[in-house]
Amino acid sequence: MSNSTATSEEKPSDGSKAGYSYEYVGRGIGRKEPVFVKDNEEEMYHLEHFLIPPHYQNDLKRIMLPKGLILDRTEKLAMDIRQVYGDTELHLLCILKGSRGFFSELVGYLNRIHRYTTNMHHAPYQEHYVTIKSYHNTESMGKLNVMADDLAVLKDQDVLIVEDIIDTGNTLTKFSKYLEAFGPKSIRVATLVEKRSSKACGFKGDFVGFSVPDDFIVGFCLDYNEHFRDLEHVAVLSDEAIRKYAK
Repeated sequence: MSNSTATSEEKPSDGSKAGYSYEYVGRGIGRKEPVFVKDNEEEMYHLEHFLIPPHYQNDLKRIMLPKGLILDRTEKLAMDIRQVYGDTELHLLCILKGSRGFFSELVGYLNRIHRYTTNMHHAPYQEHYVTIKSYHNTESMGKLNVMADDLAVLKDQDVLIVEDIIDTGNTLTKFSKYLEAFGPKSIRVATLVEKRSSKACGFKGDFVGFSVPDDFIVGFCLDYNEHFRDLEHVAVLSDEAIRKYAK
């Protein structure tokens, strides 16, 4: 597991300033690179080193991201987000249900940063909850169904989509285009993990915790057909479990 602080040479204007373009969405321009998790499972954590719920003991291969590591990384992402946006009231879009765990921790850290920063004059954020249906078993389906409250309030606002995982990127590509119709000032994406998938369309997040191999992962609210949301760590699912919990 390694980390790089490199950023893209291109840098768009801050979301709160003139010059932002929707063309920046999904390109990850100017982002700080995520922590890189190697492909080798042997370098991941053994199950016996962590407290695993008994009902999942035989379903997991390895622990990829322990909860403590996730929390520390999320705290740093919160600081990165506030440094980019400054004293701006963000509109956070939590993608349910998977991003609930990451979202809850992220807003907690954003609150803490705001509370102890003396030059903040706006509320730190407004919360919006969105449900997007695009998955069945392990495959991403083409159709996108969006369920949310009135998103017209996003007009001329800085919007940060909070997602659990960028897998193929197809869902976020479509959802970002969907949001453009509401006329937000800017659209960026924060995600806990970004998968190095052979099926990826090239969509990149702006605030990314970890770059992970193309394994099927669950835990920390990432699910497989509604299972494993209660697992506190991010783990690699076994082939047997994929068959066991398939619908």
